[in-house]
Amino acid sequence: MAIPANPKSSLIWWNLVVLGRTWKCFHVANDQDGPRGGHRMVREYSFREKLWWSQGRSTGQHIADILLRAIPGAWRVRRASDHDDLAGVDYWVDHVRGRPLAIDVKVRDRDYKAIRGEDDLALEIWSVVEEGIVGWTRNPQKACDYILWFWCDTCRWCLVAFPQLCAVFQRHWRQWATQYPVFRQRTPEGNYHSECVFVPRRLVWRAIYDIFGGHGASDG
Repeated sequence: MAIPANPKSSLIWWNLVVLGRTWKCFHVANDQDGPRGGHRMVREYSFREKLWWSQGRSTGQHIADILLRAIPGAWRVRRASDHDDLAGVDYWVDHVRGRPLAIDVKVRDRDYKAIRGEDDLALEIWSVVEEGIVGWTRNPQKACDYILWFWCDTCRWCLVAFPQLCAVFQRHWRQWATQYPVFRQRTPEGNYHSECVFVPRRLVWRAIYDIFGGHGASDG
């Protein structure tokens, strides 16, 4: 089955959470839908649609070229094993210092920044909503050094050190979940859901700078 080019415009089921009540609606979501006034809109998408941004293997050569250029000391890029992939590592970057770097790649078929100015990153809030298991973006135990987003049609990319991203998301995820579109995905078995929020890319970088960009020891 083909993976939809844009889950924001092809989603059918979404949950609307307003003032503590939840309605499950049959609705074709569009890019104008979004939270207003602190209300939280959650749209549901399928497990296959999740692969739209988590599966980086079809663009492996581009990924390898980017990583070799962007990381000083990198000398080889290897695809991770299926076991590593399940743990959230798509590629290993062999490095001159000895220990390889773990890379999690998020691939998106279309770059909507070029099409209509939309420029965001999908950040996972919950890995398992029903059990309260935190998402990868705010999980300090995630065995990963860098996250790489790659947009296939423009070859645009964004590389972020995971510890910095994790620190920022732990601090801001609740606020961002009320301000920006939230999507919920169901596993193939339908037993549980995970949830992510689409946050503007520049806002993420600004938040990283605010924390790591030169504060004094007494700054919050």
